[in-house]
Amino acid sequence: MDYIEIKDQIIFTLKNMLTEARFYHCLRVAEEAQRLASRWGEEESKLYIAGLLHECARDLPYQELIPLLPSYLGEEVYSIPAIFHALAGPAIVDREFGIKDYKIWHAIRWHATSCDMMSRFDKILFISDFCEPGREFPEANLIRKIAEKDWEEAYRRVLKDKLFFLLAHNFPIYSATWKAWNKTK
Repeated sequence: MDYIEIKDQIIFTLKNMLTEARFYHCLRVAEEAQRLASRWGEEESKLYIAGLLHECARDLPYQELIPLLPSYLGEEVYSIPAIFHALAGPAIVDREFGIKDYKIWHAIRWHATSCDMMSRFDKILFISDFCEPGREFPEANLIRKIAEKDWEEAYRRVLKDKLFFLLAHNFPIYSATWKAWNKTK
C-alpha cells in the first residue's frame, strides 16, 4: 500500500474523529516521526502514517475501547484506562482506515507504554510523541536534541522521563513499561 496516496483521506477522517488540539498533535507527531525516520534510516511514509494515527482512538469512550483490547494483554490492562487508546488503536486503524500493517499497528499499540519488543520503528514513534514541536516542557526540548545524535539514548531518556512522571504523580505503571525499562539495562 502506498501510504502517501491515502494520506489526505486519512487526515480528513482523523480530523472528524479527534478534538482540534489532538488532531494537530497527531500532525506534528507525524512530521517529527517522518523527520526522525529520515535521519535514522527508517520507512518515512509508514512512520508518518503511524504518527498520524497513533491517537486515533484517544477520544473514543472507554466502553467502546474495552472490547477492542487484545485478550493476550491480560487483566492488568483493565486497571489502567489511560492506555486503552493505544492498546485498542490497531483495531481502530483497521476498522476505520483499512490499514492492516503490523509494523504500524505495533508502533501504535506501544506508543504510550513501550514494551520489551520495541523495534527502531516503534521507538521513533515513541520518541516523536514525546518531543513533537508542540511539546514545550523542558524534557521535550532535551529529547529533540538527543534524538538528533542518538535515537537509542533518546528512547531510554523518554522511557525514564515517563516513569518518573508516573511515579511522581502516583499513577499506575503498566508492567510492559517496566519490562521495557529493564531491557534497556
